[in-house]
Amino acid sequence: MTASSIYATLGLSRNPFPPTPDAGSYFFTPRLEEDFAEIVHCIEARKGFVLLTGEVGLGKSTLVRRLLDTLSGKNCHSALILNTFLQDSALLSAVQTDFGLLPSDSVEQGLARLTEFLIAGHQAGDINLLVIDDAQNLSVESLELVRLLCNLETGQEKLLQILLVGQPELEETLATPELRQLKSRIIKHARLSGLQKDEITRYFDFRVNAAGAEGRLFIEPDAADVLHRATQGNLRRIHLVLDRCLYGLASTRASVVTSALVQRAVADLPALGEEATAVARVTGGHRGRKAWVLAGLLAGTSATVALAGWGLVSQPTEHPTPVAAEAAAVRAPEPARSSVTIEPPALPPGAGSVAATAMEPIPLKGTPPSGQACESQLKAAATADEVVHIYRLPEGMADSLKPTARLCRFNVDKESWVAWLGRNNARHIQAAEQATRKVQGKLKSMGLLDKREPDDGFFGSKTGEAFARFQQQQGLPPTGKPDELTFLLLEHQDASPR
Repeated sequence: MTASSIYATLGLSRNPFPPTPDAGSYFFTPRLEEDFAEIVHCIEARKGFVLLTGEVGLGKSTLVRRLLDTLSGKNCHSALILNTFLQDSALLSAVQTDFGLLPSDSVEQGLARLTEFLIAGHQAGDINLLVIDDAQNLSVESLELVRLLCNLETGQEKLLQILLVGQPELEETLATPELRQLKSRIIKHARLSGLQKDEITRYFDFRVNAAGAEGRLFIEPDAADVLHRATQGNLRRIHLVLDRCLYGLASTRASVVTSALVQRAVADLPALGEEATAVARVTGGHRGRKAWVLAGLLAGTSATVALAGWGLVSQPTEHPTPVAAEAAAVRAPEPARSSVTIEPPALPPGAGSVAATAMEPIPLKGTPPSGQACESQLKAAATADEVVHIYRLPEGMADSLKPTARLCRFNVDKESWVAWLGRNNARHIQAAEQATRKVQGKLKSMGLLDKREPDDGFFGSKTGEAFARFQQQQGLPPTGKPDELTFLLLEHQDASPR
C-alpha cells in the first residue's frame, strides 16, 4: 500500500502532517497571529529589521513561506537566502542574484549596485524584502554586512526590509558586544514556541479537515495529552507521530487516534530520542517494531488480516496487552459464534477479506452448488470474530490446496476460487510481527531468503524480494507485497522449493 493510498483509505486528499513546510494550511494560535500581523506591518511600513527565532521544528520556515505568500500581492519583491554557509562577499552576491542583479567583484561595488536597485524600487512604490533563513550559521563578519544593509535608507524609511530567521543561538550571537549596533536596529523580535496542551486537539482537527477529513477523524483527549508530553508541542515532532498514527488508523480502518496508538508511534520513532523512551515507560507503551507499522507501511488492511489470521500465528492470551486492548476497542461489535457472511465472488482478481457479522449470511449469488456447500461449511466452522477470505486462484493452482473444514474451493464460470476462515485483524494485529518472523523462517527453509538475514519480524526489502520469488514460483504477480493468497500458499508448502 502506497502512502497516497493510505491517506485515501482515510478519506484524505493528501498528507495532513507532511515533513516539509505547508504554508497553505497554516495554523494560527492567538499569540502567533499577533506576531505575524506585527511582522507584516513592520515590512509594509518599511521599518527595517525584524528578528524571528525558535527551536528546531517549531515552524520558522513555514511561517516564512506563509509570510511571502501574504506579501506576494502587495508589490513586495523578496530575496530568500537559504544557504547561510555563504559568508561575507559570497553572501552579498547571493542577495544580488536573488534580486535579479549581477554579482559584483567587491563588497563596495555590490553595495553600490544594490543601493541603486533599491532606490529605483522605492521610487516605484515597491517593497524589497531580504529573508535570511538559518541565520545562526552566519559569521560575525556576515552579520556586520547585514548591519550595513540595514543602513540603506531614505530620510524616513528603510530601502531594504530584512527578516533574520534562526535558532536561539542567533540571539546569543547578537548579544555579543561587537554586534550591539545590529541588535539595536531590531524593530520586532518574534520568538516561536510549541503548541500548548489545549491546542493539540484543535491543531489535529484543523490539519486533517484541511486535508479532506470533513470531521471523520478524531483524536482522544488522553491521546492529545500523551502527544503533548512526548513532543512538548514541537510541530515537527507532532507531525512525525501523527503521520505514523495515520498508518495505524488505515491498517485497522479506524477513525480515532487513541492514547495507545500515540504511545506506539512515539516508541517507534528514534527521532524523539529520550522523550520517546520516557513516555513509553510512564504510559506503559511497547518498544521495538510494532505490528501496526508493518501493516500500515507495507501491506494495508488486507495483508494485516492475513498476517494475523493464518495458521502461523499463535492464539491471543486471555489478558491482552495494552496494544491488544486498544485494537479491541476499535473492532466491530462481537459477532455470533457461527455467523459468517461471504460476499459474492464477483470481485476483482486478488479480492480481499470480508468480516463475519451477526446478520443473516448472504448466499453466493449465481454460484453452483459447490459454492453454496462451501458457504455452509465455513458457516458451520466459524468462531467468534472471524474473517472470510475469498480469492480467485491462478490457472492450474486449484489442486495445490487441500480442502479442510476451514478451507474450501469452488468454481464460478470455469474459474477456481478459494475461501477460508481467518481471525479479525483489529483484534489480533499485534501478532503480525511474530507471523512475519515465521514467514522469514519459512522462506529461509525453502532457500528463497538468505539464512544470514535476521528473523526480525520486519517485512523489509530482503524479505519482500524473497516473497516475490515465491510468488513467481506459484504463478502469482511477483509484487513482493503481503497478501492473503500468498500467505495461504506459503503455509501449505513443504521445505523444498518448487
